[in-house]
Amino acid sequence: MPEEISREELKRLKRQAAIRAKEDDFERKRKAEEENKREQLEQLKAEYDSQEKRKVEERLKSLEKQAAARSQRKQRTEKLNQKREEKIVKKQCAWLERANGEIFDMMAEQDAEDERIAQDVEAARERKRSKEQVLRDVKAEEKALRQELEFKREEKNEERASQRALRGIFEVDKLKTEATEELESFILNPDPVPLRQVLAGRMRPVPTVTELLAAYKDQKEELQELVEQDIPTRALLRNQTLFQYVRDIQMKAEAVRIRPPQPQMVDLGKSRNRASHSPRKSTSPKAMRNTNSSMRFTR
Repeated sequence: MPEEISREELKRLKRQAAIRAKEDDFERKRKAEEENKREQLEQLKAEYDSQEKRKVEERLKSLEKQAAARSQRKQRTEKLNQKREEKIVKKQCAWLERANGEIFDMMAEQDAEDERIAQDVEAARERKRSKEQVLRDVKAEEKALRQELEFKREEKNEERASQRALRGIFEVDKLKTEATEELESFILNPDPVPLRQVLAGRMRPVPTVTELLAAYKDQKEELQELVEQDIPTRALLRNQTLFQYVRDIQMKAEAVRIRPPQPQMVDLGKSRNRASHSPRKSTSPKAMRNTNSSMRFTR
């Protein structure tokens, strides 16, 4: 039978045997590689596990160290805080004692100042009372002096009034006597110059210089006010027309205006009639004396 197998068949068998050997070898190598890879994987897993374990241990150690450090820092901080609190308490106690001392000193100073002020006020009141008493005494003396002077003034005024009354009576008697003598002289010797009593009866009252100056000042101020004021607004506020308001101002000014004394027509007529019908001037000494006395009275 072996003789019957051909060479091709042999070659094919050899080839198949070689292929199977190679396949077996490949399979063996593959298995070996897989085993190696498995071993490597297990080794890597072991190394990874060991590394992770080491990392966890290191992490735990670091955490323990950090916890210990935190604990130490906390203890140190608590100790520092305790010392700080103790120092703060000491400072507060010292400050409170010092502040209380200062407050007591200030209270003592204030009490002393209040006592001094009370003494000064009492002294000032005493001085004021003494001054007021002195002023009252001075006023009483002045009042007594004024009363005495007033009494003397009243006596003097009464004396002057009595003397003035006596002088007035004497002057009236004198004027009556002179008027009677003048009238008798005029009856005996008619004279163109009017009698003094007639001239005195024709005199008119005239304002004094003071009254004229005061009126001039008032009119000047009223004129200045009239120039400065707003006439239409004033008329509108008084519920008047412009012409009514101006008319009222004019009438008021005319009412308070001081007019100079004017001669009356009766006096002028008498003067003309006396001048036209007067007799020839007398050259007698008595007539000349009456004329001079009338002219002096007229001046």
